[in-house]
Order: sequence, then structure tokens, then C-alpha cells
Amino acid sequence: MNEDPKLNNTDKSLLDSAMTGEGLIALTPELLQNIGDTLRKRDAYVKETWPQLVENCDYETKLAVTAWVFKHVLAHALEGGSFRYLIYDRLGFGPDAYVPLYNAGGMTISNEFNIQDDNFNEGDQS
Repeated sequence: MNEDPKLNNTDKSLLDSAMTGEGLIALTPELLQNIGDTLRKRDAYVKETWPQLVENCDYETKLAVTAWVFKHVLAHALEGGSFRYLIYDRLGFGPDAYVPLYNAGGMTISNEFNIQDDNFNEGDQS
């Protein structure tokens, strides 16, 4: 695949309504089919393209990005928040990141945090 499938206008309207609770969407069989097709195309693109993108990164870039993610995931574990808060606010992604990060296990990771141990030492997280 050459291009990254993005949310189309209908999917975007549905997503906006779901996120804000405002507006109405008529869920027709055609709309549901369209949404399913878009999600399948996006999933196929991610599975085909992202492993190579990571493989093409040099060691220092992989290390820096991984450390950055760990820092934000640890802050999320200590301070709490929803999966959406983690990916949108802490990591800075948009709504298009929800499904790929969910499929990568992000929701499971986000839901597993319960660091209450007073003996836990974060160390220097800068």
C-alpha cells in the first residue's frame, strides 16, 4: 500500500459525535460497512508498513523514542487517567491513533496500572 488510509468525512463525523456526545449519526448498513472497510484498510496498512518504519530507524532514534514513551507511560501509571488521556494528551496523538494503539495493547497497558507502593522510587525521570 502506498498511502495511509485516513478517516473519511463520515467516519470523522461519527468519531466527533462519539468523543463530544454532540450531534446525531444515522447508523445505516452502508455507513457501518464503510467504517469497517476503513478500519480494515488502516489495520492492513499498519501491519504492512510500521514494522519497516521501525526497522529503518537507527539505534539512537529507537532508544530516544522508547525512553520518551516509557517516561510518559510511567507518568500515566503514577498519575492515572484513561487510555484516551494517555494517547491524546500525554503522547500527543490524534483520534487516528486510537485503533492502532489499542490493537498494539495500549488499552491493556493503560488499564493495568496501580502503582501505590510508597517504596517505589522513580529515580531521575528527566
